[in-house]
Amino acid sequence: MRCIGKGAESAVMFCGIMNLPPPPTKFNNNLLQAARETCEESMAEAVHEAVEENEGGRDIAVAVDGSWQKRGFSSNNGVVTVTSVDTGLR
Repeated sequence: MRCIGKGAESAVMFCGIMNLPPPPTKFNNNLLQAARETCEESMAEAVHEAVEENEGGRDIAVAVDGSWQKRGFSSNNGVVTVTSVDTGLR
């Protein structure tokens, strides 16, 4: 439901209207944990690759860009992209 901007109460209401059992609350925690672990592994691998490309040096020039789902300071969803200036790796 978050992908359409609705919270847990909306999911409960939707399930009630569709005569479905209420959505599990642990699912969100399990999904968050899996996303967090995947994110950390992906970033660690990207750093390792960038350091290898830079012959072991950790002084790497990057370009950073970010965006939010909604304008203002009320958005819960955002994305950041970090790209190596020298190699173009993300």
